[in-house]
Amino acid sequence: MTKKAAVVGAGISGLYACWLLEKQGYSVYLYEKSDAIGGRMRSEKKSGFILDRGFHVLQTGYPLASELFDYEAMGCQAFEPGALIIKPHEKKPKIWQFTDPFRRPMKGIFGAFSLFTSPLNLLRVGLLRIKLMRIQDSELFQKESQTTLDYLLSKGFSQPFIDRFFSPLFGGIFLETELRTDSRMFDFVFKNMSRGNMVLPKDGIMACPQQLFNRLTNTTLKLNANVSCIDDKTIRDGNNVQDFDIVVRAFAPVKSKLTRGVWTIHFAAPKSPLRGNYIMLNSSLKSSNSLISHLAVPSDIQPSYAPSDQSLITVTVVAEDATKQGLTSKQAIEESVIKELSLWFPGQVDEWSVLEVQYIESALPEFSGEHFDNLANLTGDNICGDSTYHASVEGALISAQRVIDNLVKNGSQD
Repeated sequence: MTKKAAVVGAGISGLYACWLLEKQGYSVYLYEKSDAIGGRMRSEKKSGFILDRGFHVLQTGYPLASELFDYEAMGCQAFEPGALIIKPHEKKPKIWQFTDPFRRPMKGIFGAFSLFTSPLNLLRVGLLRIKLMRIQDSELFQKESQTTLDYLLSKGFSQPFIDRFFSPLFGGIFLETELRTDSRMFDFVFKNMSRGNMVLPKDGIMACPQQLFNRLTNTTLKLNANVSCIDDKTIRDGNNVQDFDIVVRAFAPVKSKLTRGVWTIHFAAPKSPLRGNYIMLNSSLKSSNSLISHLAVPSDIQPSYAPSDQSLITVTVVAEDATKQGLTSKQAIEESVIKELSLWFPGQVDEWSVLEVQYIESALPEFSGEHFDNLANLTGDNICGDSTYHASVEGALISAQRVIDNLVKNGSQD
């Protein structure tokens, strides 16, 4: 008799769970409450532009993700390793180029003398990279709990350098600019950024879940599904109760776990304001009432993101930073971001037009140190997703792998 499994939620962890269940001989029924697969990794086309739901990149340094995804088939192209750092000014902004010296030696050496920060801070970045590359990913989560800020200070980084570089970069990744995120998560992300590239698929971030879905051969998808999980083997689909051998919940069951929000503002511009395929960080984020953590031009990396005669500019604003300033509406965010950008690119922003202002209320989970203390023992029961492991594509995939391994093992013992 054919084994049947239900997976509720067609985000990245749910799709991977379907693939793993198929490999175990299950016929899978995938239920998604929205009108498309992908979860938070979705894209839409608007006026000839590809707009991702939030600013997304894929990290090729993630081991499991790199085994699973075919980046070449997705037509992925990489950002330059490093960043541009801007000090906004209404007349003449100052821009520094910080390049990874391990992968771009000449540019990296030149950047060390740009006076952005002391050579000691740059040396410490290199030493931290070397140290972390020698440690297994699983071992990174075995040290004691510490905030990222305290960790960076303990490594000798100056507060100004942390404020001007780490806060806008990792604040935009962790969606909190106080750097309260557990340092074990910082180590994991920093290491994987160092050993891989930040890449964008040709057809937008949606290509990632779509590639997974295209590999499924024995999964039936139902969109706009009105499904509730009764127990670990039973679901209610509308008025129908259905039994399965396995039910996997690939969604966050407790909304309060997903507490970090983000604003993303997409602009159309006649040309890119950046030189080089870098992300641009706001060095003044912590020293003024700034909103913008970082800015990117996806169409510089992937021309398919914009019409041939235009550029797509994407700005990231951490929601809690906006809330602290009393900015909670799309109009208020748009007006404040445009005003701030006029200090980044004087005389250029008037030619830009807003394509979309996005607000993602539940973008990332908020984890305590205790969560990471127990990370090695988490199986997720029958629940997977980054809210059950850690907040990354890799974390979402690992969570699905652990759940399916655990469910299949327990099922074989029944």
